[in-house]
Amino acid sequence: MENLKQILKKRILNFGPLSISDFILEANLNSRFGYYNNNLPFGKKGDYITSPEISQMFGELLALWTIDYWKKIGKPKKFNIIELGPGSGILMIDFLRIIKLYPKFIEKCNQIFLFEISPFLKKIQKKNLSKIENKILKKIKWIKNLNDIPEIPFVLIANEFFDALPIKQIQLTEIGWRERMLNYNEDKKSFFISYSNNPTILENFLPKNKKYRKIGSIYEIPFNMISFLENLFNKIKKTKSTCLIIDYAKNKKFENSLKSIKNQKIINPLKEIGNSDISAHVNFDLIKKTSTKFNLNSRGPVSQRQFLIELGILYRTKTLIKNANSKQRKKIKKGLDFLINKEKMGKIFNVISISNKKIDNLIGF
Repeated sequence: MENLKQILKKRILNFGPLSISDFILEANLNSRFGYYNNNLPFGKKGDYITSPEISQMFGELLALWTIDYWKKIGKPKKFNIIELGPGSGILMIDFLRIIKLYPKFIEKCNQIFLFEISPFLKKIQKKNLSKIENKILKKIKWIKNLNDIPEIPFVLIANEFFDALPIKQIQLTEIGWRERMLNYNEDKKSFFISYSNNPTILENFLPKNKKYRKIGSIYEIPFNMISFLENLFNKIKKTKSTCLIIDYAKNKKFENSLKSIKNQKIINPLKEIGNSDISAHVNFDLIKKTSTKFNLNSRGPVSQRQFLIELGILYRTKTLIKNANSKQRKKIKKGLDFLINKEKMGKIFNVISISNKKIDNLIGF
């Protein structure tokens, strides 16, 4: 029976090694065998847990942040909400639970766009969101392209979206910088990392600082993220809009952050191709730098811990605990710990807001 490993093996043996970016794209989104087209990775029984699955408070607080932003830009009479990569739809379910308590906000909200490329995940999202009251449900529209969004103000939320986008990698070898490639060894019947035969133009993207240039150093270039952000920031520039990005933060300029998670454990990205997601840490400094090209205002990055505490997660926890039984209280406290503990998601996840308008006292930052 054909699978993704066999497809990639044939492609490599016939046409040569694959770039890391092509490898990530195939592993995650191959139309037949890509991970996100065949698996529901989220939740306790999935391969990994995202913040919305951990606690309802995450989506609720993002809703409060969105409402606060809307108020501070003058309560536009027409605006949209956008979520990139809605996963199972649970973040939006928690988000909508809060915003429906604000009738004027709902009334002025024109549409809610859910950006999803995977047909498999789109079906799951539609099923999970089908129970929402019809007045809100009819505002929801799925899209595959940002250009489908009309030019009116919007608030865009991207939680663990950019870490799944393909990246390029180069490595300093004994003969200079070379692009890292996915290769296949017929004798060992296994995939391995090899290097381009010739120097690569990707070397032009290296930072000027030579301090970290030791043999074996790896530098990552997130072309797909840059391209996506430039399109997004161009849209933000034209309207009173903002985006809120929450993701794994890249802490070192030179590192191999490529990883795969299976059964909630980090594994070798080459072992379960098509059966586990491939991701890389997100360069928040680059997000900020890219936004300056469009003369946009940035707030952050700050840790997820700081962001959620300033949004009031500790107070929300107390409120939920008051009305909970002992089992629920335990779950609420465990969820809080997972989200804000520095040893868990509190520190490694960062948050940044990019807007075309300077806003004083923007909560969370």
